[in-house]
Amino acid sequence: MKLLKKAAAALLAVCTAFTCASCGENTANAMTVDGYDVRAGIYLYYATSAYTEAMSVLRDGGQNFDDVKETKEIKKIMKDATIDNVDAETWIQNKAAEHCADFVEVEREFDALGLKLSGEQLAAIKNETASNMSYYGDFYESAGIGEQSVRDIVENNYKQNAIWEAYYGEGGSVGVKDEDMQDYYAENHLRLKYIEMPLKDGEGNLLKADGKKKIEKMADDFMKRLAKKNGSEAELMNEMDFLIDENANYQTSISEAAVTTTDDEGNTITTATTAKITTNEKGETDTTPAEGDETTTEATVTTTTADAADGDTTETTTTVEVTTETTGTTTGTDETETTTTEATTLTYVFDHERTLQVSTTATKKEEQEADTTTTEPYYTPCKAVYDWVADPDTPLLKPEKIVSDDEETIYIVVKMDIRERINEDDIWTESTRESVRTEMYTDEFQDMMREKADALSVKRNEKAFKRYKVLDIDIIGYQNALMSYYYSMYNMG
Repeated sequence: MKLLKKAAAALLAVCTAFTCASCGENTANAMTVDGYDVRAGIYLYYATSAYTEAMSVLRDGGQNFDDVKETKEIKKIMKDATIDNVDAETWIQNKAAEHCADFVEVEREFDALGLKLSGEQLAAIKNETASNMSYYGDFYESAGIGEQSVRDIVENNYKQNAIWEAYYGEGGSVGVKDEDMQDYYAENHLRLKYIEMPLKDGEGNLLKADGKKKIEKMADDFMKRLAKKNGSEAELMNEMDFLIDENANYQTSISEAAVTTTDDEGNTITTATTAKITTNEKGETDTTPAEGDETTTEATVTTTTADAADGDTTETTTTVEVTTETTGTTTGTDETETTTTEATTLTYVFDHERTLQVSTTATKKEEQEADTTTTEPYYTPCKAVYDWVADPDTPLLKPEKIVSDDEETIYIVVKMDIRERINEDDIWTESTRESVRTEMYTDEFQDMMREKADALSVKRNEKAFKRYKVLDIDIIGYQNALMSYYYSMYNMG
C-alpha cells in the first residue's frame, strides 16, 4: 500500500509538470490573499485543523464520536451535520480559508515590521519540520500536504511569535508595564496555607462519632495554638508549618496497619507501627520522634519525648528555630534520653504554601446568551475553602476553621498577601512575567491580527476547493499520528 501511495504521488508530480488538465491543472494554489498565492498544501493543512474544530463543536452540541473507529463513519456523520446554519463541509472550508488569511497576515506584518529570523530560529524550524514529517509524514502524503507547506507553516508560527514580541515583548511598541502585570497577577491569584484533617480512617471510611470528635478537638487545639502567634507573620506561618507536619504524622499513624501480637497469657496486644501520639498537660497533641531522628522547625515548638522504660515525658519549648535529636544511651541498666536544642535566628520560608488562580465562571445570563453549558470548576482544596480565600473581605493572617462542602474534611486555613511574594527573588521570574504577559494580551493581539486579516482581499480558486474535498481527509489517520506523537513526546510507552 505504501508503494502504491508513492507511485501515485510520483505520477501526480509528473502530470503536474506537464500541466495535464486531468491531473489537477490550476489547482496547485487554493486561494490568493492580498496577492499571496496560498498553496493547496497549506490550505489542506488548515482544513485538517478546521475538521477537528468542527468535530469539537459538534461534540459540544451532543454528537458522540467515541464509538466511531473509521474515517468513512465520521464522514457520514459530517455530511449530515450543520454548524452555524451551514453544512459542516462548507463550515470547514470557510474556517480553513480564514486560517489561510491569518497565515498571510502574519507574513505581511512580519515584512512590514522589518523583522528577521535568526540563524538559530531557522535551524529550529528545519528540525521542527523534520520532526513533523517523521510523525505525520504518511498522513501528510495521503492528504496532499507537502514538506514545503509544513515548513512554511512552522516558519509562520515563528514569525507570529516575533510579531508578538515586537508589540508586547520587553521593550515592545505597546509598552507593557511591569507594574500593570504585577497588579493583574495579584488580582488573579490567591495565596494560602492550610492544614487538611480528613474525617476518615485509613481505609477511607468516615469516622464514627468518637473518632470524629477526636479530630475536631485536635482542630480546636490547633486553632488555639495559632491564636497565640497573632503578633508575627513569621511565627504564625512557622507554627502552621509545624502543625501541618504534626497533622501529617498523626494521619500516618492512624492510616498504617497496626501490628498485632499476643503476650505470654494469650492476650492480644496491638502496637502502632508509627510514631507514638501523646497529649501534653495543655491538651495539645504531639508526636514522639523515633530514636535517632532529627527534626527542625522554625516556630514555637513543643516537643514531648517519652522514656522507653517508664513512659515519663519531657517537654522542651523554644520560640526560635530548634534542631532536636533524640538519642538513646545505655549505662549499666539505666536507659536515658538526651534532647539537644540549638537556637538560631527565626526566619520564614514558604513551605506548604499554595498559590491559586482566581476562578472565573460565566454568569447564568451570559451562559444563556451564549447558549452553552459550563463545567463546574475544580476547586483546591475544596469550594468552601476557595470561596473563603477568594472573598475580598477575608482578613489576612487570621486562621479560620472550615468544614468541607461534603463534611468529610476539616481545614484550618490562613490567607496571606500575594503581593509580598511578587518580586524577582521569589515568584516574579522571567517565566512568570512571560506567562502573565501572554494571559493579559493574547486576546488583544489575536483580535488585532484577525481584524487586519479580515481587511485583506481574498480570492478563492473554486477549482481547487472543488477538487480537494475536505470530508475526504483521513481524520482517523491524523488522530492516530497525533497520538503517536504524544506517546513519543511524553514517553507513555
